[in-house]
Amino acid sequence: MGALRFLLALSVAYGHAGNFLKFPLVPGDTAVQTFFVISGFYMALVLNEKYNGPSSYSLFMSNRFARLFPTYLAVLAATVVAGIVAVRFGIVLPFVEAWRSIASSDFSAKLFLGASQLLIFGQDFYSFLTLKDGALIPWPGFATAPVQLYPLAPIPQAWTLGIEISFYLIAPFIVRRSGVAIASLLFASLVLRLYLQAAYGFEGDPWSYRFFPSELALFLAGALGYRVYRAHADGQPNGRNIALFAIAILCIGAALLVNRWNGMSRVGSVGFLVVASLAIPWLFALTRSNVKDTHLGELSYPIYICHMLVIWLVEMVFKSPVTLTSGAIMMIGTLALSAVLYLYVDTPVDRWRQRRFERQRKRTAELSAA
Repeated sequence: MGALRFLLALSVAYGHAGNFLKFPLVPGDTAVQTFFVISGFYMALVLNEKYNGPSSYSLFMSNRFARLFPTYLAVLAATVVAGIVAVRFGIVLPFVEAWRSIASSDFSAKLFLGASQLLIFGQDFYSFLTLKDGALIPWPGFATAPVQLYPLAPIPQAWTLGIEISFYLIAPFIVRRSGVAIASLLFASLVLRLYLQAAYGFEGDPWSYRFFPSELALFLAGALGYRVYRAHADGQPNGRNIALFAIAILCIGAALLVNRWNGMSRVGSVGFLVVASLAIPWLFALTRSNVKDTHLGELSYPIYICHMLVIWLVEMVFKSPVTLTSGAIMMIGTLALSAVLYLYVDTPVDRWRQRRFERQRKRTAELSAA
């Protein structure tokens, strides 16, 4: 599973670097949506097997935020510093130019935009908002927006974290329920996706993979995958669970084809998502004790968060379209910075999170014994 996560993160970075090898890896939207399925699997796993005692909701949410925020904050700070330094050399990074362009906007708009970039949550809304007369208003997609908001983000790809956090907020109330209940909500999410397309023409980007109520189906597919894994791990494989999981994944694949069709290449990318998603329960079972695979997977989040900073820095040096050389430097630099973030940010924070969880577990056990 770690190798899959690593491949997906690297694919997103490679795509943002301009596919400099002149052939694609996993398309960005497919990689992101496969991550959503994996996230649903992991959240069902930890919520059913780890965070299942009194006060577990607050502990789960605070630990998830602690998992995301330190690395995000480190990269945000480095990106802002890079933007300030670049200006001194006559170079304006995209987010700096975007902020200059909205200098006259309302304070409330700037407050929301600044707070969402500092706290992560809310950046996924940028695709459905714009600025009019300096005020934020709803808009049916960034492609036609008078003012596009996503260039304002120092970490443009962090909008996916907003969707992740939305799922975390509701996951404890969903993923412990029966397979039928989870599947029912999953199919409701797919129906909503197709209804928005049929009734209002909301298809393609951003509706095809940035609107949380529609993306919820992918997370829930991962939760169904967890049920398949758990039954096999317990030595009681359940054909009904497997059938429900497979039907859900196939229905998601069909809905994604309808919701964003751009030729036969779309069949290949959605096919990858379907096959990878179906394999998740067995991939996890095969690799969960593999330390090297685990470490490889843990690099996926730092890769995902830091790669745009590295790309911008390399572009500042080369001052030309991405070539084979500069693209290779972007990927190597991303891997190097990711390793630093993993060793010196992620790992210490994860140790603290685990100690915090153990303290809470012991406290709960003592209260139960009393």
